Amino acid sequence: MKNACGTSILVFLASLVSSAILLAQSDLGTISGFIKDPSGASIPNADVTIKNQTGIERRATTNESGFYTITNIPPGLYRMSAEASGFQKYESTDNKLDPSGRLSIDATLTVGVSTETVEVTATTAALQTESAAVQKLITREQIDSLELNGRNPVGLASLVPGARATTAANLTFGLSQGPANFNGSRNPENLITFDGAPATRTRSNGTSIGAADVDSTQEVQILTANYSPEYGRASGAQIRIITKTGTPQFHGAAYEYLRNNALNANTWSRNANPLTGSAASLHYNQFGYNIGGPAYIPKKFN
Repeated sequence: MKNACGTSILVFLASLVSSAILLAQSDLGTISGFIKDPSGASIPNADVTIKNQTGIERRATTNESGFYTITNIPPGLYRMSAEASGFQKYESTDNKLDPSGRLSIDATLTVGVSTETVEVTATTAALQTESAAVQKLITREQIDSLELNGRNPVGLASLVPGARATTAANLTFGLSQGPANFNGSRNPENLITFDGAPATRTRSNGTSIGAADVDSTQEVQILTANYSPEYGRASGAQIRIITKTGTPQFHGAAYEYLRNNALNANTWSRNANPLTGSAASLHYNQFGYNIGGPAYIPKKFN
C-alpha cells in the first residue's frame, strides 16, 4: 500500500513538472544557409561549423542542394566556418542570433587549397526575413547605458514603439503586470518569460512574482504583434528576459544606489508637513553584489 501511494505521488509530481514545461516558449534559434562556388553552383557535402563565445559548437553537412541547417542553439554571437575539398576555408564572424530567431548565413567558397582561409565579418544586423513578428531587442550595452529605476530590466519594455507606460508601482521588486500597455492592449494581457519559461501567474490577473536580476540579464526581447502561434496564450506583448551564458572565468560586481536630502531635489510628495514644519527625510540605499564562475564537477568539468 505504501509503495502504491509513493508511486502515485511521484506520478503526480512528474505531471506537474511536465505541464509547466509544455507552457514554455523556447529561446533557442536556428542558423541555416546555402554553400556555393563562385559560379553559383551548390556544393554538397561541405562541412559547416558554428561556435559561439562560450564555446558551444555544432556541426552540419550540406545536402545535394548545398543547404545546411542547425537547430536548437542558444542566442548570441556566432562564428561560422565552411570547408569543402578543393576550396579555401570560409569563416564568417560576429553573426548575431536573436532569441528564438532564424539566421541565414550563406557562403561562397573560393577555389584554392584548404589551408587558406577567407574571413568575413558581419558588420550590420541581418534583416529578419524568416518572421513577420514586430519585435525590438534591448541589448546588454543598452541595459548598461540606460537609467533603470529599481534595477528591473522589464521596465525597458516601455521604450519600444507602441508602448504606453503605466505607473511606477508596476516596477517594484514584486513585479506586477508589466511596465506598459502595448498597441491598445491592457498590461494584464502581457506575458513575461525568463529564458522561455513563463513568469506570469495565469490565475492572478497576469501578475508576476519577483523581478529579474539586471546583472544576469543579457537581453530583453519584446514582441508586440504578428508573433507565431506558440505565444498564443497572451494577447498583449511578449516580454522575454534572456539571461547571460556562463564563462570559464570567475567574475562579479558590487553596486550601491544612494538618494538623500543632500543629493536629491525635493518632490511634491515631500512637501513640508504643516504639523512639524519640515519635510520628511529621504534615505534610500539599494546595494548588493553578485559573483559567478564555472562549475567544477570532478572528472566531468575540471
